[in-house]
Amino acid sequence: MMGDPSDVTDGRFSYRLVQQLSPGVIVLLLLAACAVPVPPTGGPPDSTPPSLEVSEPEAGSVNVDTDRLIFTFSEPVDQASLLNALTITPEISGLMDISGSGRSITVKLPDELRDATTYRVTLDTALKDRRGVALSSPITLAFATGPEIDTAKLGGRMVLATDGTPASGIDVLAYAAADSTSMASGPLYRTQTGMDGRFVLDYLRPDTYFVVGLQDRNRNLVIDVGEWVAVPPIETLKADTVDVPSMEPWILANADRLAPSLDRVRAVSDRELELRMSEALWLSMDRALSEDVGLVLTDSAGTRTIPVSSLWFRQPNPRTLFAEVEGLTPGSWMLSGTLAVADSAGNTAAPFEAMFSAPPGLPAPDESSFLSWTPDSLVSASSSSPTATNPRTVWPQEQVGFRLTRPSSDLAISFVDSSQQELTLPILQQDATLYSWDASGAPNPYQVRVQIPGVDSTYSVWLQTATARQLGALGIAVDSDSFDPSALIGRIFSQNGVRALSSATLDNDLMLFDNLPGGIRGSMLVFVDQDGDDAWSPGSLSPYLPAEPVRWHAFLERVRPRWDTIAEDTLRFTLPPPEQASAENDE
Repeated sequence: MMGDPSDVTDGRFSYRLVQQLSPGVIVLLLLAACAVPVPPTGGPPDSTPPSLEVSEPEAGSVNVDTDRLIFTFSEPVDQASLLNALTITPEISGLMDISGSGRSITVKLPDELRDATTYRVTLDTALKDRRGVALSSPITLAFATGPEIDTAKLGGRMVLATDGTPASGIDVLAYAAADSTSMASGPLYRTQTGMDGRFVLDYLRPDTYFVVGLQDRNRNLVIDVGEWVAVPPIETLKADTVDVPSMEPWILANADRLAPSLDRVRAVSDRELELRMSEALWLSMDRALSEDVGLVLTDSAGTRTIPVSSLWFRQPNPRTLFAEVEGLTPGSWMLSGTLAVADSAGNTAAPFEAMFSAPPGLPAPDESSFLSWTPDSLVSASSSSPTATNPRTVWPQEQVGFRLTRPSSDLAISFVDSSQQELTLPILQQDATLYSWDASGAPNPYQVRVQIPGVDSTYSVWLQTATARQLGALGIAVDSDSFDPSALIGRIFSQNGVRALSSATLDNDLMLFDNLPGGIRGSMLVFVDQDGDDAWSPGSLSPYLPAEPVRWHAFLERVRPRWDTIAEDTLRFTLPPPEQASAENDE
């Protein structure tokens, strides 16, 4: 016999009720009570992010007097991710206490709220539900401790410097305009960009702000080495109650300003040093180092100097370089100078002085051997070479050659045509280990053969130079009413976006890239070279300098041999210069 209904409390059976049940029923109830609820298997995976259904205080509330925030979501959320995603401005000092589970989370504030202040609460895209589905755009609400709430706003759009696509999930930090050069006091407001790269900072105090985009990987609100930054297109933006005006986008680019430095010097033989850099260098297998080594090697007493005659590398984007010296003896040495190399952001190596010890018993260096053809996509030393009937085509953008593991004298390089008749082609030594040749007078196809002293193998490859019948052009119209057309520079890249295939300038409102390999697709950027350095500049935060205006276009059409393929679109540079736009924004 079951007990009175009053014995059932909060959905649980009382002890007295269980005692009156039969043993078999008790077992069934205990099994049901111990079962762990799990989501049903099968069906489509959850892809819907959580949404905020109710908040206390409610968004837009005034005269708020509370010591906690309560959020109720559409589904259970991950509590740890909420703490990571939560930002309150003005900042509240101290640690927040988070409690609750499931859909409802309570945040106990560590300090009293200021009087007559608008508080802006943001839950950014770090917030996830229990299945790991994150917000696609931040949630923002505001309340005021006084009778009025701030209603000013400003906004914009953020794109990637690489291709102009939206930059989503990027922190947007608004500073007081007076801090625009130092940003020392920390941001006054924060939000993030949505999937479309757009952002809105609302519930702001009417004022002018300096607004920066930051790929804040460690969430410390500080620009660290390697984090990408977007410089504002206008130095100061006025927050107002009117609609947010359109303007040039914030362009998110690599903010690396740190020059590569020398980490370590090691003697690997009595004539060879290994130089380990702080980061990878932006080189390719078909790029030469400067002929000027720029290094000096002296003993610890400064009484003996050994020449450094050569510098080379053995892999793309290396962190390790090699230098040839003469007669290195055991003892302490100082290597100093400046390496003519740069990192991927274009920062050139800083001058250095590095001490190292040469141990006794240093071996003689290994004999030089064949490393690879260049470009490295041509053919590797161990693979089968293209044949006379199926030669590898060399395009105008490629420098063809080969690289050795270390410098060599008495190197034999020869050329023959398809009938095995010897050819005479000018040979160019790009640096200590990189060789190329001028094939402008060579027939198609031709073979190059490389014989290294002391090595039995002959390395060879059949090549042919691309003809006009294999080449085409891509072009696009450019409207540049606001800028000097001669300052416009275009770059077109291979489909992977790594290597620039061609450069062009504007000619009769057309940017045309010719001598491109037939069949490829290209992506293009055109920028206004305002500083005249032949490279796009992402701008500077301190001192403030906006990014150079840039436009992008991805060609859907492939290059057609013997054709000029002109895109139907037009790239427009019709926005006013930054100083004019800033003046208009302040009116």
